[in-house]
Amino acid sequence: MRLEDAVDELYAAAPADFVATRTRLAREAKGDEPDLAAAITALRKPTRTAWLLNRVARDEPQVVADLTALGERMRAAQAKGDGSTLAQARPERRAAIDALVAAAGRCAEATGSPFGAAARGEVDATAVAVLADEQSGRALASGTLLRALTYAGFGEVELDDAVATPLRLLPPLPDDAGDGAADPEVDAQERARQEALDSARDELREAERELSAARLEESQVRAALVVARDRVNTAEARVTHVTQDIADLGTRPVR
Repeated sequence: MRLEDAVDELYAAAPADFVATRTRLAREAKGDEPDLAAAITALRKPTRTAWLLNRVARDEPQVVADLTALGERMRAAQAKGDGSTLAQARPERRAAIDALVAAAGRCAEATGSPFGAAARGEVDATAVAVLADEQSGRALASGTLLRALTYAGFGEVELDDAVATPLRLLPPLPDDAGDGAADPEVDAQERARQEALDSARDELREAERELSAARLEESQVRAALVVARDRVNTAEARVTHVTQDIADLGTRPVR
């Protein structure tokens, strides 16, 4: 038994079967490979959202492949300072994120698992992380996530304790394959690439702050609208009541 094989079987198991599967695999390895048994015993149970994402990686790998491929194209465009390509990719970006959320929803429905707003938000955040960071794409594609991923808007995604198997043991994404030859153009433009990347990340952080402020303003406006509607309803009721009083007084005979 190899650790990679044990990990693959374990993280394909349903959450309710995780502990029993881990115990069985560790027992099978214990006789001949005590170190492997210990490594299997140390494997942690994924969160519910991570388990759904692992199911997507196994059941609908094309959704993950499309997301990671888009992330590679967008990162390449950022590195070159290609704002036009990034702008054109925005609708595709949203569609790819929504596709991962929808796939997780289908897996949840197929397994009778809950998939509320919090879980959808975690899947959405994971998709954003994959678009921003190559290693996050490898982590998602591995099907061995322990938790959902998040991207802070700059730097690399924090992957500590996020994947059951260290990334160095994971196979590269299909698009990573190549002949290993150096790219002179990339070497020559490394400084410009980094500057463009830093600029794009600064712009992203600013856009995210503006989005948060806009959402807060929207929430406040919606709350004010509810209050205004209540005032309108109250005023209309009062107008109706007073109008009826006037009508009654106008038709009442004078004694």
